[in-house]
Amino acid sequence: MKLLELIINELAINNVLISEPLLKTKVLASRIKNSYLLEWVNSELNGYSEDTNLPDYRVEYGVLIGNYINNGFQISNAQIPVPNISKEFKDLYTKIENRDSIEAVSNLVGKDNLAFSVSNDRRLYLENELRSLGYSRFQILNLHIQTPVNFFSNIVSNVRSKLLEFMLQLEQEFGIEADLSDLAKNNQIINQIMNTTINNSGDGAIINNGDNNKVDATIKIHKNDKESLREKLLSENIQSEDVSELLEVLDIIKPVSKNNYGPKVNIWIQKMLGKALDGSWKIGIGAAGTLLADCINSYYGL
Repeated sequence: MKLLELIINELAINNVLISEPLLKTKVLASRIKNSYLLEWVNSELNGYSEDTNLPDYRVEYGVLIGNYINNGFQISNAQIPVPNISKEFKDLYTKIENRDSIEAVSNLVGKDNLAFSVSNDRRLYLENELRSLGYSRFQILNLHIQTPVNFFSNIVSNVRSKLLEFMLQLEQEFGIEADLSDLAKNNQIINQIMNTTINNSGDGAIINNGDNNKVDATIKIHKNDKESLREKLLSENIQSEDVSELLEVLDIIKPVSKNNYGPKVNIWIQKMLGKALDGSWKIGIGAAGTLLADCINSYYGL
């Protein structure tokens, strides 16, 4: 049985531990010398380092729970009353990032009342903020972030479903009997498939450097300067209508992160990567990803 077929079969059986097809995918990535796929697999198997951007499915928002005193009354194990919560405040006090190995995550599935402690300095800061909002006698005794019930099971199911979708796309592109040597010759296509299956955000692919191609030209784009962005993209042989399309959607929504710019820009990027893939834009898929990321990040000042 070919390696690709074996991985698909294991992913389709729920009682097979997700680490098993991941280990086989690591073998596949190593044999076809695909560092992009290997990096993701290693991160799932060993855990994500602190300097690595987490996939969306490993980020969740919990609920602030604690014991506190308000106007002389003590409340135990209750949600902290935080009015008009801002995005920055939400990230600081309720955002949960899980960087554990997939095996460690699997061991937490089904366990109730899991929580993350909040540091003492953040507890005091929140207490002062609430007092400034009118809760003058508010005192927080202890504080933690209650984890959503399905957080860990969702991570495992996302890894399984995304990896299965990726493998099925490989099967569709190269056949179930795909030879490793053929796959090794087509890592650019494999990286593109990975962008649209494993690393997507739901509304379009996130840019990643898909191969070793580099963009040599220095990018001189000032923040919020559409003209310098237009000139740079035109100089890289992007059609004027495609450039105009990007400029129309750039400011509709703020970028989600340095690698994810919101649905409309993501969709435009996906279209351009498709043009690089089919040859209508004369550039390698990896170089295309690098170029677009650098240009758009420069425009947003990221």
